[in-house]
Amino acid sequence: MSTTRRSILATLGALPCGLLQAQPQAVAQGPRAGIHPWLEVGDAVVADVLANGKVAAQLNHQATQPGLLRRPALVWALPKGLQRVQLRGNLTRAGKTTPFNKTWTVRDMASVSAPLYDQGKPWIERVRGLAKRLEEGTVTVERAKLPAGKQPAATALPQLEKRLGAPLPAMVRLLADWRVEVGDSSFVHPSAMTTVTDMLRRQWDYALSGKDGLDQLLSPSVRARYDRSLAVFVHVGDGMGALAWDPAGVTAGEPTHTWGDQGNPGAQPGTANEGVWYWLHQEYLRKPSLLLDEDYRPRNAEAAFTHVLQRLAFSEVEEAANDKELVVDSALPRANLLQLHFDEESRQPSLWLRSYDSYYTLF
Repeated sequence: MSTTRRSILATLGALPCGLLQAQPQAVAQGPRAGIHPWLEVGDAVVADVLANGKVAAQLNHQATQPGLLRRPALVWALPKGLQRVQLRGNLTRAGKTTPFNKTWTVRDMASVSAPLYDQGKPWIERVRGLAKRLEEGTVTVERAKLPAGKQPAATALPQLEKRLGAPLPAMVRLLADWRVEVGDSSFVHPSAMTTVTDMLRRQWDYALSGKDGLDQLLSPSVRARYDRSLAVFVHVGDGMGALAWDPAGVTAGEPTHTWGDQGNPGAQPGTANEGVWYWLHQEYLRKPSLLLDEDYRPRNAEAAFTHVLQRLAFSEVEEAANDKELVVDSALPRANLLQLHFDEESRQPSLWLRSYDSYYTLF
């Protein structure tokens, strides 16, 4: 990863949220890519987007919010057999206009990712298919074993539902039969599942009160969310993280706590009784990151489980080999998130796939 890209990723954590930005262009369904320019307020980019040498779309965007936004400035169809993408146009920054013209060689990672999106198969079989195409040990699927000293799932599941005051998603029940690991991280067997607060206390060694206790670290609303949420997946990486489910869902306009995306309208209520899924991590324990769709509504349980694989399993295949290669995924049902960034000095463009970027959890 380039130094420039690392610095951009590091910057994302500091970005707040604000007001609503414009809607993206409507496009036909199929393999698509969204271009998300990283600009400062008032900066503008006008460019032709060429696919295999032919103009496929035109980008005309002036930033009203700084940085990277969830909603793309342009969405365009990815043609079959795409080999080259070219951007040619002008960047206007601080009143100065600079021309640019750059071409990338395209690598489509769909040959690896496609099994994950095969809607004709049960989710667990899709994960099995993905595991076969990834480097050995990246994803492991095997029959679940009852954790030592734990009650059988048939007993534990009703007790969990009683404690949460809500029926468990079917995807959670699936984990009674299957263990899915992603590297050193794994989904939790239902018999070992606890609330997020219990996980923080008993496994992550947080105290409930005192100088560094949860009562001091967390706002009342976040503390309440952790008290009623179920920790379903535990991520062991640079610190501890987890995917959790809050059966209470969201309130209209509450902060999404996703990095970047200034100007968003906040979370919007979704389907009744489906709750909301979110990521938490030791480094941003005060601000759990809500897993929402393009309309800022909670994504369902299957989408949340799939997001674990998207976020953690593709690091070896989604990374471009160099700055002249553009990775896309024509199997991805959502539009590919392609970040467009301009170098501060040369003002020349960089373009790369961020749909599978673990640092940027919008998608």
